[in-house]
Amino acid sequence: MTTFSWKQRAMIIPPLLLGGILLALAPGMKAEPPKAEPKVNKKVVRVLKMAPRLIQPTAKGYGHTMPEHEWDAQSELAGRVIWVSEQFKNGAIVHQDEPLLKLDPSAYQLTIAQLEAELQVARLKDDTINASIRIAEQDFRLQEAEVQRVTRLSKTGHISSTEKEKSQRSLLTSKQQLQTLKNNLAINQAEQQVLKTRLDLANRDLKLTTIRAPFDCRITETRTGLADYVNKGTSLLQADSINAVEINAQFPIGKMRPLHQAVSSNSAADNSAHTSLEAIVELKAGENIIRWQGKVSRSGGRLDAQTQSQNIIITVDKPYAQAIPGKRPPLIRDTFVQVTLKAPALKNQMLVPVSALHDDQVYLATPEGRLEKRTVAVDFIQDQVAVIRGGLNPGDIVVLSKLTSAVEGMSLKPQPDKKMVAWLNKVTGYPPAGKQGEAQ
Repeated sequence: MTTFSWKQRAMIIPPLLLGGILLALAPGMKAEPPKAEPKVNKKVVRVLKMAPRLIQPTAKGYGHTMPEHEWDAQSELAGRVIWVSEQFKNGAIVHQDEPLLKLDPSAYQLTIAQLEAELQVARLKDDTINASIRIAEQDFRLQEAEVQRVTRLSKTGHISSTEKEKSQRSLLTSKQQLQTLKNNLAINQAEQQVLKTRLDLANRDLKLTTIRAPFDCRITETRTGLADYVNKGTSLLQADSINAVEINAQFPIGKMRPLHQAVSSNSAADNSAHTSLEAIVELKAGENIIRWQGKVSRSGGRLDAQTQSQNIIITVDKPYAQAIPGKRPPLIRDTFVQVTLKAPALKNQMLVPVSALHDDQVYLATPEGRLEKRTVAVDFIQDQVAVIRGGLNPGDIVVLSKLTSAVEGMSLKPQPDKKMVAWLNKVTGYPPAGKQGEAQ
């Protein structure tokens, strides 16, 4: 067993004293942890500042083209086809008054010759009757003078009453003959009018033996040929006019309301109700879209009960004249096209993207950076843009970002969304009112 001297034992006392002192001083030497400042987490959100804008109400519809005029040529006479034009074929374009067919005119030429001969005879008869009338008038004047002479002589007793009566009977006979001739002349002239009318009809029939195009058109179907015999009423051909085409396009009635709101027509009971609308006709041909400028002609006057669509008639003038080979085809019958109607622009409208709507509310960022929920009234929606009728004012800051939990009064850190401004400019075609200049 090891033994320690008193000096060695005394050396343990200082460390023990030092440890005790440190234990006594330790509570007073303990440092307090730093106090953390409470942090407020602000949600970063994209926002759009409201400014009055212009928006042009539009509606898209679809329909098939049809010619403005159709010609179903029917023979007004009976006869054999003795000549056909080289253009008398399907697809050929013919111009107004161009002859296409001729029927045998010989029967009508004979009728005309006969009527002209009868009319000539009637005119000669006129000359004969007129000559007889002149003679009868002279005879009547002589008979009148004779009666006057006999009357004077009878008063003096130189002529018997029998002679007087005889002269009066001669006067009556002469007058009757003159009147008969005048009646014959009137009857003959009336017969001449009948002959002239028949001659006019015969000449008209002769012209109808040549079938001519009533307007510039394109033949779609031929139904007769050379040497065929046709009866009255036989269909000879069908053709479509090429001066204009019409599109009977259907538009959802709900989409037409903003357009009606923008036009200034006071009545829908006339053809002017839609004439202020602009119409763009589009045809998708592969990767290309071909456009024509159209005009609204009239309403179709019919509402589809199943689709609740309204018919609008759009006219495109001179579709063949606008054709460019290889680039723009002519608009022919039954081409399926899209029609876009545009109304005059509505001014001072509050516009937001549809994604900013939350049922009937929008989220706003207050000037203090707090979230505010506000109820709005939507007028209509077009191209994912909502037109707000009430609830928003210029200068309001609309929150565009989606908020997982939108709590009224929550702190926000608004960030202007420049891309949304550019998108609205592109979709509407107009910048905000403050940037449109005095021209707006």
